[in-house]
Amino acid sequence: MKSSSILICDKDVYELITLKDQLGELGFNVITAVSKKELFEFLGRYKIEVLLMDLNLDDSDAIVLCQEIRSKKEIQQPYIIIYSDKNEDYIQITSFNSGADDFLIKPLKPIIISARIKAMLRRSQKAAAENMMPRKGIIIDKESYKIIKNNEMLALPRKEFEMLNLLFSNPNKVFSRTEIASEVWKDESVAKQRTIDIHIRNIRKLLGYEVIKTVKGIGYCIN
Repeated sequence: MKSSSILICDKDVYELITLKDQLGELGFNVITAVSKKELFEFLGRYKIEVLLMDLNLDDSDAIVLCQEIRSKKEIQQPYIIIYSDKNEDYIQITSFNSGADDFLIKPLKPIIISARIKAMLRRSQKAAAENMMPRKGIIIDKESYKIIKNNEMLALPRKEFEMLNLLFSNPNKVFSRTEIASEVWKDESVAKQRTIDIHIRNIRKLLGYEVIKTVKGIGYCIN
């Protein structure tokens, strides 16, 4: 299994080192931080997949930090696990509401942490695979609205991207103009205009005429 990068933030240096060693023995690449400053420095410098944070830190608390991390779109968002020796329901609920993905009660068991992290990463990989759909030499990344053809990054206006994604997501279906208008514009009246035909023409110019097939009298589908 590929080594996953984990960032642990804890004011207790002994617990920090112990947890780092234990997770390292289980195959993870572990980075440690003892302050908010170090935490954000490492999030910006490294590709962190999972962030483990003690609830109470010297210069902040994990709930506040979680909210800050989730608000910073320039940071590659990690899975966040908060841990504490407090098991009150309201603390756990507040943690989840702040953007945490999991909450653990001390004493921590590295084998349990490892199992939870691996489960999170499996779900992440599955979601990524579903978002990246390769068809006819074209890759559509639904999450980032990117299109790659022959290793070249291409750009489409949002509505044209959504039309292409609709067709690619249903390769065996022929979509009428009314169905496309309903799915993409949420307005069937768009089908009565030339809007859809114009967008199809633009998509073909960018990706090739052969990508989308016209089914006469019905609509469009992936060729």
